[in-house]
Amino acid sequence: MTSSAWSVRVARERSHTDRHRDLLDAAARVFTARGYAGTTVAAITAEAGVARATLYVYFASKEEIFHALAARVRDDFIAAQEPGLTGEDPRKTLRATIDAFAIAAREAGPLLRMIEERGAIDPALAELATEIAERPTRRFTRWIERQRRAAALSPVADPRVVAETVGYALARGALERRDADPAAWDEYLRSVYTIAETLLGMP
Repeated sequence: MTSSAWSVRVARERSHTDRHRDLLDAAARVFTARGYAGTTVAAITAEAGVARATLYVYFASKEEIFHALAARVRDDFIAAQEPGLTGEDPRKTLRATIDAFAIAAREAGPLLRMIEERGAIDPALAELATEIAERPTRRFTRWIERQRRAAALSPVADPRVVAETVGYALARGALERRDADPAAWDEYLRSVYTIAETLLGMP
């Protein structure tokens, strides 16, 4: 095995450890509180309660940590389109997907904006930002098309337009309500259900 292949294998194995996840969680809190420019490796290690040498076992730099966070945000948004309700009725599936997507947006918080901002100068982050915005929309569009063919719903506009409208509004609305109390959050989600079901022409 070449040294390069060995490095890739070791990095993959480390990415599945609890310590790796804990470091990413700590980094997310620091980036959220301080912004990209104000975040340092020292601040992340202090938040995580580990030595700097420990962090460097998993990440080579602040930039690498942020790239890993961006990838996790992307994965969370993609997972939000798979609520595990295949075969259930469309309304139940739609509401579960809205719930999962809204939680992903709320938890990502300012990281979403940072990913977009950094994407202006970092092509790899620009690609991730596009995936975060585009892949869930494409999946939602395909789901709407399948349900329309099955005569389970009748969208009021092109499925892609409906998917964009619901997805973009939900991402923005969830971000703006990150600190909402549970009752206000639930009321917001119920409003989104009504809007989405209306746009989808659900009986």
